[in-house]
Order: sequence, then C-alpha cells, then structure tokens
Amino acid sequence: MKNKTLAIFGIVAYILSVLSSAENLEGTSTVPTLLIAMSGIATLVFIILATIRLWKEAKGLAITYVVSGFILFGLTLIQILTSAPYGSPIIILMNLAKVVNFISFILVIIKLFRIGKITNEIK
Repeated sequence: MKNKTLAIFGIVAYILSVLSSAENLEGTSTVPTLLIAMSGIATLVFIILATIRLWKEAKGLAITYVVSGFILFGLTLIQILTSAPYGSPIIILMNLAKVVNFISFILVIIKLFRIGKITNEIK
C-alpha cells in the first residue's frame, strides 16, 4: 500500500468513525453495530499501518499518535463504565485527548502525503 493510499484509507476510517458515532436525543446509538465494528477495525488497522510506515521517518509523531489513541480508548472505557456526568474531570480529559488525537491524526496524514512526494522526487 502506497503512502497516499494509506492516507486516504485513514481519512475514510475517520469519516466512518464520525458516522458511527451518531446518537439520538436519548443518547442511544442510531447506527448498526456492523458499521461501528467496521469503523473500529478500520481505525485500528490504520493506526498500526501508519505507525509502521512512520516509524523510521517520524518516530515521535508515530508514538504520539499511538499513545493518544490508547489514552482516548481508556478514557472512553472509563466514561462508559462509570457513567461520568458532564463537566467531570473524566469528560474534560477525554475531550483533551480527542483534540490531541485529532491533531496528531492530521499531522500523520500530512506526513504520509509528504513522504509520498519525497520518495517520488528521489526516483
């Protein structure tokens, strides 16, 4: 898989994760479980492939992306298990982790596109 293809796959995985997070006014999910599972698998595959691809080029960015993903996953589990109210420290930390994860995702996508251009110029 080329770097640009991997970047596009990551964008599609992110769009799937946004689509699978739809809820009604009561807070229950409105999307099929299959879409949620596909979104999770696609996101996990992208994180693994992007980390492997960026390990030599941008080790710090790869580590930041993986760690922010794990922290976000852990905080989401804590929120679900404890039913934390709005404004609690868990919710604030989760929102902060979402911002860090999103920024690192954008940087990973930019880096993947740039690596594709750099390797094409060398050839």
